[in-house]
Amino acid sequence: MKESKGAPPRVTFFMRLLFALTVIIQLKFYGAAEGGDTISLGASLRKNQTLISKNGTFEAGFFSPDGTKKWYLGIWYARVLHKTVVWVANRNTPIKNAPGVLTLSTNGTLGLFDAEGEQVWSINDTAKASVATISDSGNFVMLGAENKSEIVWQSFEHPVDTWLPGMKIGKDQPLISWKNSMDPAPGAFSFLMDPTGAEQFVLQWNGRNGSVPYWESGIWNGKIFSNIPELVENKIYDIRTENSSSGVYFSYANNRSMNLLSRFILEATGGIGQYAMIDGSRWSLFWTQPRDQCAVYNLCGDYGTCNSNNLQFCSCLPGFQPRDNQAWEAMEWWSSGCVRQTPLSCNAGNGSSDGFMQVTRTSSPVNSPYSYPSLTQQECEEVCLRNCSCTGYKYAPAGCQIWTENLINMRISPSINGSTFFIRMAASELRRSSSSSRKTKLFGAVFGTIAAFVVLLVIFGLFLLRRRRLRSTQRCVDSSNPLLKRFTYKELKIATKNFQDRLGGGEFFSVYKGVLADRTPVAVKRIENCRNADKHFQTEMTTVGMLKHENLIGIQGFCSEKSESLLVFDYMPNGSLDSFLFDESKSKYKVLDWKTRFRIALGTAKGIAFLHQKSIVHCDVKPENILLDANFCPKVAGFGLAKLAGRNFRRDLTSIRGTRGYLAPEWMSGLPITAKADVYSFGMTLLELIAGRRNADLSIESSSMFFPTWAANEMKRGNSLYLGEDEDVSRTGNAEVDEIRRATVVGGWCVQESEEARPSMWQVIKILEGTMDPHTPQALRLLLDRGGKDLH
Repeated sequence: MKESKGAPPRVTFFMRLLFALTVIIQLKFYGAAEGGDTISLGASLRKNQTLISKNGTFEAGFFSPDGTKKWYLGIWYARVLHKTVVWVANRNTPIKNAPGVLTLSTNGTLGLFDAEGEQVWSINDTAKASVATISDSGNFVMLGAENKSEIVWQSFEHPVDTWLPGMKIGKDQPLISWKNSMDPAPGAFSFLMDPTGAEQFVLQWNGRNGSVPYWESGIWNGKIFSNIPELVENKIYDIRTENSSSGVYFSYANNRSMNLLSRFILEATGGIGQYAMIDGSRWSLFWTQPRDQCAVYNLCGDYGTCNSNNLQFCSCLPGFQPRDNQAWEAMEWWSSGCVRQTPLSCNAGNGSSDGFMQVTRTSSPVNSPYSYPSLTQQECEEVCLRNCSCTGYKYAPAGCQIWTENLINMRISPSINGSTFFIRMAASELRRSSSSSRKTKLFGAVFGTIAAFVVLLVIFGLFLLRRRRLRSTQRCVDSSNPLLKRFTYKELKIATKNFQDRLGGGEFFSVYKGVLADRTPVAVKRIENCRNADKHFQTEMTTVGMLKHENLIGIQGFCSEKSESLLVFDYMPNGSLDSFLFDESKSKYKVLDWKTRFRIALGTAKGIAFLHQKSIVHCDVKPENILLDANFCPKVAGFGLAKLAGRNFRRDLTSIRGTRGYLAPEWMSGLPITAKADVYSFGMTLLELIAGRRNADLSIESSSMFFPTWAANEMKRGNSLYLGEDEDVSRTGNAEVDEIRRATVVGGWCVQESEEARPSMWQVIKILEGTMDPHTPQALRLLLDRGGKDLH
């Protein structure tokens, strides 16, 4: 008798029925995770299943950062459009390729397993649990088996990078940053109570050889931390302290009268910031520390330099390249540092094939150097070359200092004067030739002749190409604007007396005062040290050349000759607005009265509005780009970053443009850039014009409040942002008080995080002119603590 190839249909039916009944019984007695806030004994949380807190604020489940194939068990806000993760269970042990399974076993232990059944994370606690649940505060807790009201384990005691209301932070319970925005693995930075026992928060960098603190909150006096007064003054939440045998812990609670969410987050780049969301709209940043990003220890890693004035703070020293190009291009995880492009030679132990590259206007590395006070500079260099561990040296009046470790925490800034550092480099990197034998010299001479001939051909070809480009530029400019004069380089060199009188400049240009042959004073802008020099030159020349308006800078001509690109503008005797607002030496003898400031604000608004009417987004509105003629009439300048967009301004700009402190939030979020980006920058500039202080002045002590928060608090107290030491309140008429009020409110309206909430430049003009009533935006009302003084 042959064996049957399959089970009888009746047996198969009963097996399936038995399996279905088993599942139903398990769901009934042990509870399913999906849709509720609790996992019961024997139940599991799987892919596409989540726990949701009873108030609907928090959600727990599996997530995978965009662009990765790694899965994590985490908690995030349930009703926020963009997933904001606040806690991660398996940050050290991600599950690859597919989500795992979270199971509360029948014996009361909680474990996370991958698709193959391997355990990747578990609760290391001997206490047994009856249920695991997510609370309304976002705390994932396990309740005891014997006492079901007892918490035997909770995620609030194991924070990641986010501090939520009700969570305690202590020296043994810190926040630890993500490695980067796509990797929740522990990063290099932590936020905790001072390990020395002082009642203050510290930020510290954690390295292989220990931790280094780089910021302090100031001592808690029962009401406030001295370096972050915003924690109390904005009244969004209340700080609470708790003393225990293991130390002091701080927690906070939201103001119950406000319908808001709040969180503190330790960024992967080492800064701590506080965010709030009002009525479920968007996250708003209320304050951040440290204000100076370059104060973060080892932010740029080995052989990296930090410049607070640049949008991308970190760059590699000459002869070095990022260790992780992708991370640097994304402007995160700079602490991976830089590596040499060419290894050091250090031949025969004396380093004779190595040399040194000078880096000026830089601070010394924080590594401890070896000091040789009696050595000359030549002897200092020789000592470094003989030591293969030597990475650089500095020679100062105090003598010779030599570094033998990877160089870290170097800063580059125009304000660092007279400081030169010598970095050890391979000879090939310095383009030096080592000594060679006579045979090599003869061989080199023959091929040198051939190379010279090739070089001459290349030079001749480049000459023809350059000549063709110059003719093309001539035809383009002349045909588009015949009134734009073309100057020769020699003419402008004579006019500026060989570029002697420098008026100012930026990252990739300098401006010089000059006088043309007809005695017309001009300002000559010389494009230099810029990879996209031609692009900036063409953009500014065509933009300014085709526009004429009372409040836009006028251009007289240009020069494009050899490697030189120069623009000739009308000369503005009073320079740029920033010199009157922030230059202490100038403010001592010249103060802008309110009428002048208001006229500058209104004129600048009209100039920007005219640009928007012509479908041009300026992209870099700031006091440095507002020039003042002899009568203090403002002229908008600095069009090197301007963008010609469609009539609806909904064109994407693929690269970040502008200046830190004036950039609208959408530059960072990847949203399409519109004219409202200029409105935001104008709002920041307007508030600076009224208050006479930088919106992110790094020279101000760290206790200084975040600029918009400070401005709103001054308004709440009934204080004018403008009236100060330079003008008596009693001498200000009602008309001027009304102008100040309207200007202050419109400034706050312009800096709303959502571009839809900002006014157009034409609305700004109407409000300033008094033909349209201003209103206090919703976000500004929050800053005013809801119930503060009404600005209407």
